[in-house]
Amino acid sequence: MRKVRIVAALILMFFAFSCVFQSAEALGNVDILSHSSFYDSLNTLWVVGEVENTGDMATQFTKVTATFYNSSNQVVAVETGYTEIDVLLPGRKSPFSIMLLKSSGSLEVYNYSLTVSWDNYAAGKPLALQILSNSSRIDELGYMHVLGEIKNTGSSTARFTKAIATFYDANGTVVGEASSYTEPSDINSNQTAAFDIELTYTQQVMKVASYTLTAESMDYALIPEYNQTTISLIALLTLTLTLIISKHKRHTRSLKRASYV
Repeated sequence: MRKVRIVAALILMFFAFSCVFQSAEALGNVDILSHSSFYDSLNTLWVVGEVENTGDMATQFTKVTATFYNSSNQVVAVETGYTEIDVLLPGRKSPFSIMLLKSSGSLEVYNYSLTVSWDNYAAGKPLALQILSNSSRIDELGYMHVLGEIKNTGSSTARFTKAIATFYDANGTVVGEASSYTEPSDINSNQTAAFDIELTYTQQVMKVASYTLTAESMDYALIPEYNQTTISLIALLTLTLTLIISKHKRHTRSLKRASYV
């Protein structure tokens, strides 16, 4: 029985230490995962990409700044864009886009660099939105549509609910992003609403090999998929404890039988 108590204590200490460590070190940290650029029909230069909050605290006002250079490495322009997700919870990703107009020197650009900044946001956002289904198609104009349905599992109305798609090429690089408000945009508790996201840049549609979806409202964030690493760890600890208890019971029964002989 002493071994059982020791293992149980170790499990409790592990989770307690994890919680203390996270609260002591809680800060947001946003990394740029991938990005690419393209020109549209008006010679506007677009930079599209994706960021991830790898920290322990939510971030808000997450901003990506692009510095554009000409072939002589001189600065042509500086433009910024915010992530599609307003409150970026730990472990969450969000696309972004930045545009540079022709009148601002888009045709002079030879390369660019990106930086990211954010505000830490301890309040976070409660989880209540579920994407129930999604599908995609390309229409007669060559636009890509991602259609689906979102459910509000929260106790209050999800206001201004938005679905967001990030599009990737075969190498996993972001080649486009788009978003759309649900219809209706305010989803009552336990109700659903549909969305239709359009990627209208046909030259980018041709590059799309896959996409991911997320959603956000003023009130709620998307319920994530289960963290398989956490589940596996808990399952392993539970299994270990179960085996030790089982072994202890068998050992106790053996001792009892021996005492009867």
